Amino acid sequence: MKHKTRLITKDDILVQLYKSDFIKDLIWTITSGNQLKEDLKSELFLILFEMDDRRILRAYNNNYLHYLCVNILKKQYHSKTSPFHKKFRWGGKVKDTEPFYQSESEWKYNSPLEIEPDTYVFPEELMEKIIWFVDNKLDLVDRELFKIYYKIGRYDRWLGDLRDTNCKKPISSLRKIENKLAITTIEGKKISIGYDTIGLSLKRSLMRIKYYLKKNELD
Repeated sequence: MKHKTRLITKDDILVQLYKSDFIKDLIWTITSGNQLKEDLKSELFLILFEMDDRRILRAYNNNYLHYLCVNILKKQYHSKTSPFHKKFRWGGKVKDTEPFYQSESEWKYNSPLEIEPDTYVFPEELMEKIIWFVDNKLDLVDRELFKIYYKIGRYDRWLGDLRDTNCKKPISSLRKIENKLAITTIEGKKISIGYDTIGLSLKRSLMRIKYYLKKNELD
C-alpha cells in the first residue's frame, strides 16, 4: 500500500527556517552581533507567520524565501519607520540610520545609474517578475553576472551548488567576482572580466529591468 506524500505547509517551512543556520548567520551579519538579535529574529517570524500562506509557499517554491528574509530584516533593522526600530530606538540600542530601502515606486522609476547596485533591495512582491525577466530577457553574460552578484538561483549563498562558501554577505563585491572568474593562460597570465565592466553590466541589467516594469506597469 502506497502512502501519500504529505504536502509541505507554511508552518513546516517556517519551523525549518527558524531552526536553520541560515537565519542565525543572517541576523548576526545584519546586526553585527547586536544584543537585539533575538528580538529581531522574533520580529521576523511574527511578520512571516502573519503573511498569507500562499505568499510563503510561493517564495519557497520559487527559491526566493531567503531573499524575502534578507529584505524584511534589513527593512526592520535599518529603517527609522519600521515597527522594530520604533520599539527599540528610544533606548539607544539600535543605530539611528537612514532607511536602507526604497519604496516599490521609487525602485521602479529612479535611474539605476544614480545608485550603485549594492544599495538595492528588490521589493519582494516583484521578485518573481524580476527573476523571470533575468532568466528570459537578459543576455547570457549579463544574466550570470547579475545572479552571481545578487546570489540568485544556483549562486544562492546557502543552497546553491555554485555558491561562494567564503562569503555570507547578501551580495558579492565586483572585485570578488573579477577574481572568481579569472582564468590562467598557458603562459601564466590572468584573464578576467574587469570589475568596472561587471559594474556596467549590473547597471545595464537594472536599467532594463526597471524599464520592463515601468513599461508594463507591473504591480
